[in-house]
Amino acid sequence: MKSSLVAALLLLSCSLAHSDPLAVTIWKAYPGKSAQMLEQAMAAKAIQEKLGATVMIGMENTGRMHYAVGGFETWQEWAKWVAKLQASEEWTSWQAKSAADPASAQEENYLLNVLPGANGDGGIYQVFIWDPRDGGVGPLVDVAQQAKAIHEKSGIRVSINIDQMQRMHYVMNYDDLEHWAKMQDTPNEEFTAFMDRQSANPTGDLIEVYTANRLP
Repeated sequence: MKSSLVAALLLLSCSLAHSDPLAVTIWKAYPGKSAQMLEQAMAAKAIQEKLGATVMIGMENTGRMHYAVGGFETWQEWAKWVAKLQASEEWTSWQAKSAADPASAQEENYLLNVLPGANGDGGIYQVFIWDPRDGGVGPLVDVAQQAKAIHEKSGIRVSINIDQMQRMHYVMNYDDLEHWAKMQDTPNEEFTAFMDRQSANPTGDLIEVYTANRLP
C-alpha cells in the first residue's frame, strides 16, 4: 500500500461537499506481496482509527483490497481529520516505512457521498457501479431507491453512494457467504419484473461490479 493514499484523496476532495463522506481506494498487490499489503493496511487502519476515523478493509475475490475511510458528517470534518493525520508522527513514520518497501499500487480512488438510508455492514458486499445517461444521476438514483426497497424486503442491506464523477455505487450487503449464496439461489420475481420494466427506458449503464469480503 503506497503512501499516496491521503494525497490522492486530497486531489479530489474539492469535487464533493455534501454530508456523510466516504473515501475509498482500491489497491492491487505486487507479485508475492499480498500479505505485506494487508499488513501495511492494518497498520494504517490502527493509526487512522486512533485519530478518529472509521476504517473498513475488504478483499475482492480477485485479490484486490478496498480501503474505506469514513465516520465523518461533512467533508469539512474529513479535511480537518486529514490535516490531523498529516501532522501525526506515527503516520509519517508509517508512510516512510511503506514507501521504502511498497507492497501495492493504487488502481481506483472514489470520494463518495453516502445517501440517506444507507444500510451497510455484513461479511460480504457487492458494489455495482452505474454511469448515468443523459438525464444525469438524479433519475438513476430514483430508480435505485426503488430497487433498494425491493432488495431490503428480501433481507439484503443496501447503500446508495455517488462518487466524484457523478456515478452511482449500489452496494448490496450480506451477512456472510451462506447468506449471499442463498440470495443467488432464490429467484426474486419482483426485482426481475422491475428490471424488465426499467430496461425499456434505462437511466444508466452498469460499468463495473466488485465482490469483496469485509475483514473484521
